Amino acid sequence: MSVPTLGYYKVRAFAQPSRLLLKYTGTPFTDKYYEFGSTPETLRDHWYKEKFTLGLDFPNVPYYIDANVKLTQSIAILRYLGRKHGLVARDETGLVRQDLVEQQLFDYRTGFLQTVFNKEGFEANKKKFIAETLPQWLDQLSKFLGSDQWLTGKTLTYVDFLGYEVLDWFRLFSPETIKKYNNLVQYLDRFENLPQIKAYMKSNEFISWPLFGPVVQWGYKK
Repeated sequence: MSVPTLGYYKVRAFAQPSRLLLKYTGTPFTDKYYEFGSTPETLRDHWYKEKFTLGLDFPNVPYYIDANVKLTQSIAILRYLGRKHGLVARDETGLVRQDLVEQQLFDYRTGFLQTVFNKEGFEANKKKFIAETLPQWLDQLSKFLGSDQWLTGKTLTYVDFLGYEVLDWFRLFSPETIKKYNNLVQYLDRFENLPQIKAYMKSNEFISWPLFGPVVQWGYKK
């Protein structure tokens, strides 16, 4: 039996939800890291040496290769792993919530990255994001979660691995804001206390930092 490979940089970013899911399911895999270059011009040289040699339809990172399955696009990888390991909603109501929150989390992720990547006026943008945007997003997500254990209801699904990661970015960015939402704090705690996740987070394999690559204004250097 082949051992799957998940290829990415040694940061959390887009690969971390899939890493968490693979560890949760006890799936052996190779967590392959590409190095960042030391200058903007050489930033991705290590990856570019292999980019077009792996048989990927749309060469990019993260990628996931398992025998004949060769995937890129982080959400496509996560969906595939969710289906493969039965971490999907089990009825139409759950599937509707799953589809909806997946795309909403994707939008949150994209919007947040625009904030931390933008060098011009970063400090002012950060203050505005924390004061205006983040509370609006967390209000929405808190109401959506309600008293449920997981984002689709009582059952853990692949979107919770994405949900945890995005919420943890927000918690690291503005701890005081997250603390105002008890059900979201409990959600994060619940996820971290899943036995497989707890063990992974205590291991040397777990990447707690950096979140992103060296071109960001926040999330790389401490």
